[in-house]
Amino acid sequence: MNTLSVAMDVQQAGPNRTAVTAAQHSLNRIRDRDPELHAFLTICPEQALADAEAVDGAPERLGPMHGIPFSVKDTYATRHVRTTFGSAVFSDHVPVQDAPVVARIRRAGGIMVGKTNTPEFAIYIRTVNELQPETLNPWDPTRICGGSSGGAAASVAAGLTPVALGSDGGGSVRIPAALCGVVGLKPSRGATPAGGGFIGTRRFSVPGPLALRVEDARAMWHAMRGPVDAERSTRTFVDRDAALRSGRHGWRLRWVADSGRDATCEVVDAVRFAVGRLALLDGVEVDDSRLGLDTPRFADPFYDAMMADRLATGGDRMMTDAASRDLLSSYTRHHFKRAAAVSGTQYSQSLGCGDAAADHLDMLLDGVDFLVTPTTGVIAPEGAGGPIDALPEDARRELVAYTFLANYTGYPAITVPCGSVAGMPVGLQVLGRPGAEDRLLDVADAVQEHVFPPRPAPWPASPATGR
Repeated sequence: MNTLSVAMDVQQAGPNRTAVTAAQHSLNRIRDRDPELHAFLTICPEQALADAEAVDGAPERLGPMHGIPFSVKDTYATRHVRTTFGSAVFSDHVPVQDAPVVARIRRAGGIMVGKTNTPEFAIYIRTVNELQPETLNPWDPTRICGGSSGGAAASVAAGLTPVALGSDGGGSVRIPAALCGVVGLKPSRGATPAGGGFIGTRRFSVPGPLALRVEDARAMWHAMRGPVDAERSTRTFVDRDAALRSGRHGWRLRWVADSGRDATCEVVDAVRFAVGRLALLDGVEVDDSRLGLDTPRFADPFYDAMMADRLATGGDRMMTDAASRDLLSSYTRHHFKRAAAVSGTQYSQSLGCGDAAADHLDMLLDGVDFLVTPTTGVIAPEGAGGPIDALPEDARRELVAYTFLANYTGYPAITVPCGSVAGMPVGLQVLGRPGAEDRLLDVADAVQEHVFPPRPAPWPASPATGR
């Protein structure tokens, strides 16, 4: 029995079937597998089992996450559970309350079993920090799992938890989800509660679920969503035709292969093949427009604003305090020094460029419901566990080309596994207009049902372990 089947049993069970069983199974998996994987920074077995007992004792279902074990990326505060933000500066930090999104998931019956690994302040594209060894990719431990929700993606792929809470500021849910072969949803700006972290982006980062199965991602999404924060939400659209459509009848997809950056032919072809399989389904139309995302035009302004936000939300305090600065990783210090060079004029211009990016996506979405792209242009790169040999801006370049526009504009996007190249997972990304999260999940569900079923990673994958 795996974590996935336990979660299904709990969801389908009667009042006497136990969430404790699911929580204990997940905790056992973490105990047995995570010493090799390094997906978790902190495990909370006593709290998890106590919460599971409370869920079992509830007179009725608490919500869509009832009895499902989940993990929380260690960028979100958790009550009475260590929260490090991936930084040695906060190695002993224990908050007194949950972040709003964590509180929602727990109220909906979710059982938090621990905190997953993250690069320091979610800055790097590899899940590496000064606290513990780098999180490895469950499909091949010599390859990275991506970032910054790498611990979350690896834990789900290896069957440690059926679902995990991550955050996505430029692709940080979708990139590791694609590299590790799981589902990852980046919601619309303002569609989920903000707050509960430290050193983040004011406009671009949102919490999102990662799961092996689309229905588990949907359960977490329904637990965490709304009400929309009007001050943070992006522009909205009225699509009366879409509101009348049900299921996949009338889905209009536009295939966009070109991000403006190099991508390997094998990955693009694998996603293209999956899109062709989708086009065979009744009621699905696919337009191959030959248009591109034109991401080089928007990348520098986007990252100017992101770096400035991170500096303003705590980075400057870390850098001016000598004791804190000495504990920061080299990539974090570089990031903050580079952020200090962003002028007010550049920041303002970057916000204006975000409006232009939204206009560009609107043009690509004209006449269709969704854009379909690769999630990343490459499979998981090698080098896990090795030295950090690239600056943050260089290390992320080949991985973020298809993802960051959704953050810049506030539009929702989802990645779902659609195939493999050289034995490693490949992700298909679906991007839609604000508020389309459930319809994106519907498309991902169609991919999972008709194109590529969910496949847990064969962890441990290294033949050297012999296990």
